[in-house]
Amino acid sequence: MNNLEREELRRRLLQYPGVTTESVENQLDAYEDREKEKQLFIEQRKCSNALAEAYLDRKGYPRPPGLHSVFFYPGSNRPRNLAVFWIIVFITAIWFFTKRSTE
Repeated sequence: MNNLEREELRRRLLQYPGVTTESVENQLDAYEDREKEKQLFIEQRKCSNALAEAYLDRKGYPRPPGLHSVFFYPGSNRPRNLAVFWIIVFITAIWFFTKRSTE
């Protein structure tokens, strides 16, 4: 995160109710730690962005405002509709092709 991005995010976070400058600085540091950890994870383990995001969520790194989950709605275990759609298509395709091969 460069200085301009950090300042924009700082201004945005300071608009939320009940925050202090100290809590905003702590959040910004946590977001930068998340970004560094993600880069290391992607570069060292050669993983995709989606896998890195899931890993960081499990590790407890906070998501910056506006950063959405890939497969699930933020803050819940409810999958996004598009993810459910593709899972159903995949399962249907497998069923269809296995049924055709047994005939």
